[in-house]
Amino acid sequence: MARCMSRIRDAMTSRKRSVAQRPAPQRWEILRCEDGLDGPAGAIADMLRLVNEVAALRGVRHDPVSLVHRTPAGRVLKAPCIAAARPGRGASRPGVTQKGQPPLPDVLVVPGWHARNGPRLNRLVARDRVACARIRAVHENGGHVVGLFTGVALLGEAGLLDQARAVIPWPFVPAVLRHAPAVRLVNDEALIEHERVWTVDSPVLATEAALMVMQAAGLPELAESARAVLLHSPQRQALTLAVAEDARTRVGPGSLDRARRWLEDHLHEPYSLADTARAAATSERSLLRHFRQTFGQTPLQMLHSLRVTRARMLLETTYLSTEAIAERCGWRDPVMLREIFRRSTGLTPAAYRERYRLRITRREWGSDLA
Repeated sequence: MARCMSRIRDAMTSRKRSVAQRPAPQRWEILRCEDGLDGPAGAIADMLRLVNEVAALRGVRHDPVSLVHRTPAGRVLKAPCIAAARPGRGASRPGVTQKGQPPLPDVLVVPGWHARNGPRLNRLVARDRVACARIRAVHENGGHVVGLFTGVALLGEAGLLDQARAVIPWPFVPAVLRHAPAVRLVNDEALIEHERVWTVDSPVLATEAALMVMQAAGLPELAESARAVLLHSPQRQALTLAVAEDARTRVGPGSLDRARRWLEDHLHEPYSLADTARAAATSERSLLRHFRQTFGQTPLQMLHSLRVTRARMLLETTYLSTEAIAERCGWRDPVMLREIFRRSTGLTPAAYRERYRLRITRREWGSDLA
């Protein structure tokens, strides 16, 4: 009996130790106000859930991010669970400090309000200015504060925009200046960061801004993976037909465009400058000269870039071996893949796959179908 109790105590101690060693999640908090913008808040919540899903696919046993929706008065709102949907994983719960106060988040987002004009925005800021103390506390504690669209005004009311570089949505510039008269306006950027204070001039940039904040706040690898899935990538999108081995896109009328499309459509074949020039209906010498002038690189350099992009996609989403990926990307052996891939990304293919993969391990594949 004593031996059995000893084993139970050892098991409980081991479990407590593993829980204590689990890294704390990156804590996010969204300020939810009456008349607030629901779209940006929902977009950020969806992005955070995707990050947890990606982490689960990589075998991470804890949620790397947590989310709390809180009113200006400090009350936590019930919101959809953002934890990855897998057995044994629940939503990250808002904790409390030893003094009974809610912990300060690593990132606090102010999505802004529906405000039909400047005077209406000023009244909304005055109504919800009770949140300014928490906004200042998060920033003073080393956290990041994000103001989206009209939410920038509340950052000004909290005093975070004094002598700070910031962007303000143009219809509300006079109103925001009432709350931040010493702000240094920036007129050629859509979003900007100044000493962990982020201002965004449009609510449609919520996802992009949140990914940048996540990267700056300490989760660069997960932010990069989520960015590859959620944001438009022209280079990746150009390779979707090649990856799917589907029909080829129509060749444009210009010589350089024809050369670029030729490289995209034949990236899995051995490189030939003569064939590329023939497809562009020009000489090799003219193609090289004009290609460098227009794209800043040679056709071979562009081909390597396209091949690296395709290799990244295959490493992230498939179980193909390095040899198979090298063949599908047009390299004659894995050595060339490793050399060019490392030169381009700073990582070996194996290290890149482990860091940015978007699928579970082969051993775990299908386990959630049982």
